[in-house]
Amino acid sequence: MIVIYLHRIHFFYRGLKKLVPGTNTHEYSVTIIVPARNEAHNIERCLRSLLAQQYPKDKLSIIVIDDQSTDGTIDIVRQMIPSAEIPLLVFSAAEHPDIQSPKIRALVHGIQHAAGEIIVTTDADCVAPPTWIKTLISYFNDRIGVVTGVTVFERPKTISSLFWGIQFLDFISYTSIAAGAIGWRKVLISNGSNMAFRRKAFDDAGGYEALKHINTGDDSLLAQRIVNIAGWFPQFALSPHATVTTTHATSVREMFHQRMRWVGQTAYYPAYMMFFLISTFLMFVSLAITIPLTFLSWNAIPWIVLIAKFTIDYITMVRFTHATGTEHLLRFFIPTAIIHIPFILLATIGGYFFPYEWKNRSMKRETSK
Repeated sequence: MIVIYLHRIHFFYRGLKKLVPGTNTHEYSVTIIVPARNEAHNIERCLRSLLAQQYPKDKLSIIVIDDQSTDGTIDIVRQMIPSAEIPLLVFSAAEHPDIQSPKIRALVHGIQHAAGEIIVTTDADCVAPPTWIKTLISYFNDRIGVVTGVTVFERPKTISSLFWGIQFLDFISYTSIAAGAIGWRKVLISNGSNMAFRRKAFDDAGGYEALKHINTGDDSLLAQRIVNIAGWFPQFALSPHATVTTTHATSVREMFHQRMRWVGQTAYYPAYMMFFLISTFLMFVSLAITIPLTFLSWNAIPWIVLIAKFTIDYITMVRFTHATGTEHLLRFFIPTAIIHIPFILLATIGGYFFPYEWKNRSMKRETSK
């Protein structure tokens, strides 16, 4: 299992070297879709960053989909519409009993009203730099169907730097795997907070039709289908000009439920991806059992395996954090590495077998077939 793990992480590491800058100069029409639920504290900041994009105003539009907010989210959006210099539309997510995921329901509703050749998605608690859209679009060419980029956590205001650093490094480690896989023209993970796809590629992949029975997968599973089913190529926007900032989890419980939600979609990954994920899970189980036993009866093998894992992880994170300007996160590597195995094991079990909370909703990985 450790051999499989080392091989795949090295595979992702080499994939990072294959990523290239965007060179496209064609200005596609773009629609940004922002699902929002109870984001009154964040939505204005998000929209102001989108309205400030350095992209032709006649090529850009924004659609906010209100997902049954109970605060003043939709009122704030409506107040911003008259002064917006580009089309800013707001709709309420329609009831759609066949679609289990509230976020997918919102995105489907938004895409139905989108006029852009390129659909860009982000979250209502995100802030984008003025160069975001221009940079994402530079990664498209005639063969690229989906582009995803880096999302980072804003500096902490209400939590400790240690907790912020651990969840930040853990979060960005998944992004490094996503980027490495895309270097080989494969999609393992994509983040809907910083994602763009062709409308044609979305249609070619069958949209969200195959995902309507699950409560997650609006980003990674869609990107996988665009590549694996529709035959388009992916690209990763490694440029800092395309990096989005988002809010962090404010408690261990919130972070844990977030990871449970992410884990839920892995059940629908292609077989070759599941082989790696299952092997990794079994290795983590083995280490979680054997490492404590070495204190009763010494055996060096579990520690050799653990050190080998830490080493390849650290080497990969050095390369990725250097490429993204987040080298300062490496000081949190040791505490993150220590809690990573038990945390992932618990999140995996929880994500597959127990409900989780998201946006004040109790949800399960799959609600119906």
